[in-house]
Amino acid sequence: MSVRRTVLLSVVLTVLACAAPVPHFPAPPRHERRVLGESRQGRPIDAIVIGDGPRVVLFVATIHGNEAAGTPLLLDFATHLVTHPGEVEGRTVVLVPVANPDGLRHGTRANAAGVDLNRNWPSANFRPSRQTGPKALSEPESHALWRLIEKVRPAVVVSIHQPLACVDWDGPAGELAAAMATACGLPAKKLGARPGSMGSHVGVDAGIPIVTLELPDRVDAATAWTRFGGALRLALREEDSRPPVP
Repeated sequence: MSVRRTVLLSVVLTVLACAAPVPHFPAPPRHERRVLGESRQGRPIDAIVIGDGPRVVLFVATIHGNEAAGTPLLLDFATHLVTHPGEVEGRTVVLVPVANPDGLRHGTRANAAGVDLNRNWPSANFRPSRQTGPKALSEPESHALWRLIEKVRPAVVVSIHQPLACVDWDGPAGELAAAMATACGLPAKKLGARPGSMGSHVGVDAGIPIVTLELPDRVDAATAWTRFGGALRLALREEDSRPPVP
């Protein structure tokens, strides 16, 4: 991770740790940092967990190391949620700002082993190759995310990518994708489930709504929240019509 993003993540985590109730205002929601695992090169894969409600919504950024605009966007989202506790009521929000820390550090799509982490999932359409890995979940980064999903069983997943400038989806997420697209001014576009992708495993195989927010190639980190923050908040408020898992 670059020095700038390392400092930014540290500042946000410090703000979350130090946030205190303000007189006459609701107290900040419960929040903590969790380490999900380590990358191939030993870098931590951090999650920010906000709230403690029964409905879990998961946001993931930078699973491709050269698609990093989602990282500062999720850090801004974390700060927003801590200062707007009403939006977290009844929910647990899990944010993974950097899913591929080695790729981010080196500016590469793949991880340090040259594996595309968004093609390394145990989906029905997974096929082993040099790009996808010798077997599903062969990489510590994808395995950490898979383990997280198995544990928290999110109602909705949003994965942030670049640079296709659209809102894609897999599983029963078409209406949510359309609403998010309207909120941020991008077209809703069904790109199709890629072999071994998180969308294939989570959306197609498991039936969990998953939206891929494809940001434009060039995104100003200082203004990304202004344009795309509303779409993230929509995903958080989206109600799951499926019956709860017993």
